[in-house]
Amino acid sequence: MDLVERRRRRREKGALISGARRGAAVAGAAPEASGNAPTTLGSPLPPGVHEHFLDAGGVKFRYLKGGTHEHGKPPILMIHGWPSWAEVWLPVAESLGATHPWIALDLPGHGKSSPLPGKDGSLTALRGAVGAFVDALELKRFSVVGCSIGGTLAVMLALDRPQAVERIVAMDAAGFLPKLPGKTVRMYLPFFIRASLGAPSAGGVRKLLNKAVFVDPAHTTDAWVKAMVGVWAGKAQRKSLLKTGGALRKPDASVAARFAEVKCPTLILWGNGDPQFDWHIGEEASRKIPGARFVGIENAGHFPQVEQPAATAAALGEFFSAP
Repeated sequence: MDLVERRRRRREKGALISGARRGAAVAGAAPEASGNAPTTLGSPLPPGVHEHFLDAGGVKFRYLKGGTHEHGKPPILMIHGWPSWAEVWLPVAESLGATHPWIALDLPGHGKSSPLPGKDGSLTALRGAVGAFVDALELKRFSVVGCSIGGTLAVMLALDRPQAVERIVAMDAAGFLPKLPGKTVRMYLPFFIRASLGAPSAGGVRKLLNKAVFVDPAHTTDAWVKAMVGVWAGKAQRKSLLKTGGALRKPDASVAARFAEVKCPTLILWGNGDPQFDWHIGEEASRKIPGARFVGIENAGHFPQVEQPAATAAALGEFFSAP
């Protein structure tokens, strides 16, 4: 069975689970996300979205901010995956911003944020830095949406700050198994080896995006390739990204043993065609987190908010509008 056929079957199976557990609740969510919003670092920001910088935990964080405070809703903190940037949230931030203020940060060593200080690139260090960012913004009550490594950090924030975190959404989370799947390691290994020797080529980046991130190669645009090549070009940032990527294999990168401790309302959202982490990982996690719901996003890979922004925003809108 070739790779295309395996992905097709995973999407079909995921659609059955998604439909069974999601029902019709998502269909009425509004407003719709914009598929035209930029998702690459360096693109012009849409009206109403502003760039800010903040020193916290030894890191100079860059973050985007938007949305409305008119409805008195707590802000939504959005945490991207490795090795991307805050702009990946813009297509869904547009709809969430109609009812909530939102903040999307660049993780340390990603986008325009500086790397973690010192030699420690572990998830524990990253967890502490994101906590320092939250403290510096004086977020007393907030929700979190995270993708990939950001999904793991969303659960970590809920565990670390149960009185402050109102709701979480974990999308295609990287730390939902006790250890990183072997297929994921093998998927990234050639790219890691090349990046450890020097800046990856545009061809190497395009191959990685097609193999590990997107279901539809049409999403591997020249703009995405150019942005990814740019963030891997500098030696210091490349070293930081490799350190964080390697840290995903360490024991402290997993939250699988602590699912039962999550007390806030939780949505597990997964691209049914995710080539790195099969949808059943998220579905199983939703059974272990008290009261959690699972929603599969059809025809989406590891970044559903980029490939299927309307369906992703609908799922998020329904979740955040619930009592």
